[in-house]
Amino acid sequence: MKTVLHILHFGLMGAGIGSIITTLSLLIMGADGASLPEIAVWMGTSFLIGIYTTLMYHEKLPLLAATAIHFALTFLTVLASCLLLGYGDGLGLTLTNMLPTFLIIYVVVYLVIYFSSKANEKQINESLSQN
Repeated sequence: MKTVLHILHFGLMGAGIGSIITTLSLLIMGADGASLPEIAVWMGTSFLIGIYTTLMYHEKLPLLAATAIHFALTFLTVLASCLLLGYGDGLGLTLTNMLPTFLIIYVVVYLVIYFSSKANEKQINESLSQN
């Protein structure tokens, strides 16, 4: 039960973060509005990406390996969502259209989380050293 709640927690966190990223992405890409199926697909995609994020907290997996696996799973899921929603004409065009945007978003989110985690670690270490 604890594992299910853990996965649900990360999935919901991913959906929450994903809703903001999806909205910003649609605005930047010039979308006039998203349909209900689009929103549902992107929320499902964000939920899955949130679950993939549990890899980053796997103690036996080096950060570089966790990042590579997370990146690959996230990229394939976003690519599948783009194809499902009909963004682009075929795999090649969809890939070339979404790759730059995906990379920018992935790197920005990764860096924000990475530096936030480092700042949190520093604060915890300082608190522990004072006691």
